[in-house]
Amino acid sequence: MKTRLIPILTAALAAGSTITAFADLPQLDSAKFAYKYEMVTLPTAEDIDGNGKKDFTGAGTWLTLGTGANLGTASMVITGSQALKADAAAVNSDGDVWRRMDAQTGANGTGYTVEARIKVTESTGSIGAFLLNASTGDSSINSWLVFRTDSLYWGNGTDKKLMDLDATVWHDYRIVREPGSLLHSVYVDGTLVANDLPNGISASVNRIFLGAANASYAGKGEVMWLRFHKGAFAPLPADYKPPRKSSSDFPIQYEMSSSDNRISTTGNTGDWTISGTSDVTISKENGLLSVVPSTGKQPYWRTTDSAWKTEVTENTAFTVDVSAKINSCTIASGDRTLQIWAATPRAIGNLIIGENHVYWQVTSSMNDNILLDSNNNTDGKHVFRITYDGATRHGFTVWRDGVKIGENLVDLTTLSAASYTFVRFGIPGSTSGGAFDIDYIRWDTTGAYDWKDPRKGLQIKIR
Repeated sequence: MKTRLIPILTAALAAGSTITAFADLPQLDSAKFAYKYEMVTLPTAEDIDGNGKKDFTGAGTWLTLGTGANLGTASMVITGSQALKADAAAVNSDGDVWRRMDAQTGANGTGYTVEARIKVTESTGSIGAFLLNASTGDSSINSWLVFRTDSLYWGNGTDKKLMDLDATVWHDYRIVREPGSLLHSVYVDGTLVANDLPNGISASVNRIFLGAANASYAGKGEVMWLRFHKGAFAPLPADYKPPRKSSSDFPIQYEMSSSDNRISTTGNTGDWTISGTSDVTISKENGLLSVVPSTGKQPYWRTTDSAWKTEVTENTAFTVDVSAKINSCTIASGDRTLQIWAATPRAIGNLIIGENHVYWQVTSSMNDNILLDSNNNTDGKHVFRITYDGATRHGFTVWRDGVKIGENLVDLTTLSAASYTFVRFGIPGSTSGGAFDIDYIRWDTTGAYDWKDPRKGLQIKIR
């Protein structure tokens, strides 16, 4: 069958002309894949399939995990023949995870799907910066994507260009081996760019491979994740709209009216415990919980097991909304007043809100905060939404007043434990401080929902 290349034109995409050719394959978000390497830990140190062997081999000084705000990414410096690979010739040896997945590509085969989130910062090799390859060792049929800073190629040469693109920014690249076929499809950011692609290069190897095959590849790049799954799946389309929900429709709502005693100003309640109230003025009036601590005091509220922990598992997707106003900050080393924490046994999200900043925390050090927003939070109540996809280390998204200010945010790994499964708001330590008002806190543990404006009854589309 003749290979079909599907041109992607920036102007066409900007005009809303998106190619959607997904009818032949079921769709599956890579967050649901069985094998996910999120670059919080090197893949050579992971054992996702649980057989007591390392899933990958080949990492060295060329592949370096990011730290601080870059946690959840790995930098690649390619000078030839460096590669992250799972190509073990037998099971129960290091690098056997791909073989153990046991994708079949014969007449009645399952096919396979591989996705990587990558950006290319330098390409100096005669072929390209590096490649992504997968194969089951049948008939020498290999997928073979070659990355450059300005283009994407198929095969171990330069004759089959799939598309021009700015690869110096993050893109999601997906290879699909079609079941019962010798052909492949390639998607970029949810859009099909080529299908009916034949063999990329002849090599009868059962493997997955990211890096350089020889000195013809050289350059630099970053990878956020490498994920794969048995079976052939199209991605969610580029114009996919996640489900939207207003917090006014959430099943759990704590409103700060003086008649609602589920959040107390003085002590513990059935749903919440309160800590650090000494030398703190706390009041509930006019529908607000107002907190004015003395300098250095740390008042905070935390859910009991019955209010949150018994609702969630490590696979729970959730959405938490907090309406708050910042009145002052007492931290000289940074603009940090209010912390909002929401966690399952799999992952922890911690949002930090100041007078003019919103941060995401990724380690135990406040110096590692990721700045998400620099708008004024003292001029009135603002709604902050945290969502988690329930499946990945990069599963958090943050909204401020309906505007998405952060996505693919990594969880707070240094504190990721079942004992930290709770919702918390306030000043839980000396790293934050100041006065704030809380209007409400609401959550839904049935999914990660995009913003929906309750005032207009309209779905706001954020691009």
